[in-house]
Amino acid sequence: MKKTKVGIWLDYRAANIITLKGKNATYNTIESGIDPSKPRGGSRPKKAYGPVDTVSEKHFLERRKHEEKAYYENLITAVKDVDELYLFGPAEAKDGLLKAIKASKNFKPAFKGIETADSMTENQKIAKVRAFYAGVNA
Repeated sequence: MKKTKVGIWLDYRAANIITLKGKNATYNTIESGIDPSKPRGGSRPKKAYGPVDTVSEKHFLERRKHEEKAYYENLITAVKDVDELYLFGPAEAKDGLLKAIKASKNFKPAFKGIETADSMTENQKIAKVRAFYAGVNA
């Protein structure tokens, strides 16, 4: 029986899941749903040159934390039946997913590695996952 090997390239916009089963490779994309905007705004006072009300960054960061948690849960659900897992990507999102995987009680794949990688095309990502698993199993 062949093992299901998965490589996930991710950042905070989307995740690309590359699944290798034998010689076949499938490529899926999951959007994050994380709001990319920065907190801005505030309101002007009624009096001229009065203090400006600021936006509470605490609420913005709390909402961002919940959006990231939901994103990681969606990714874990999408790859729940894999045997081996490899994470790569340009941002810290891969580190957050690794923490979520370690904290998950029901999902324990054979974690093979984590690596920083730049933006790539679809074919480059598939080739990188194939090369990684060829090097790991050799």
